[in-house]
Amino acid sequence: MNRGKEDANALYIKGNMLIESGRFDEAIECFDRAIEMDGGNSMIWNLKGSALYGLGRLEEAIECFDRAIEMDDRNTKAWYNKGVVLLEMGRLEEAIECFDRAIEMDDRDAGVWNNKGVALYRLERFDEAIRCFDRALRINPRDVKVWRNKGNALVELGMLNEAVKCFNRAIELDVGVS
Repeated sequence: MNRGKEDANALYIKGNMLIESGRFDEAIECFDRAIEMDGGNSMIWNLKGSALYGLGRLEEAIECFDRAIEMDDRNTKAWYNKGVVLLEMGRLEEAIECFDRAIEMDDRDAGVWNNKGVALYRLERFDEAIRCFDRALRINPRDVKVWRNKGNALVELGMLNEAVKCFNRAIELDVGVS
């Protein structure tokens, strides 16, 4: 590896740590410097998009995810992250398309299935949402959020007994009772 790529990789790692500690502005500075050295690295663009998302700069975040995808259309994290931002913006059909692309490449990520379910729920496509939540729960049966989401969708379908079971399971998991 040449010196520029090594330096870019070090900045990538530092920027990722800064994101994890909520220091998004500093992370963006790292990613900008890394891009100057290795602008063709889709993962750097993806993480810059994540930092921008952390600052609420949603359109800019999408631009970064799009750059990452242009460089590597198999970057599942960029597809997923773009979907999350679009979901937050209420652009639900577009979010579902992004989640579907991520699922095509890796169908073992419970977070992708949950977020696709949330988008479907907001579109009032409750049966489809429940199927996504079920898929997420097969991957991670201890996810409190998914149990609550499934319960909410069941309420919308008038399936109250099943909804109560989901909410009870969420409560058990949340307080540590198994």
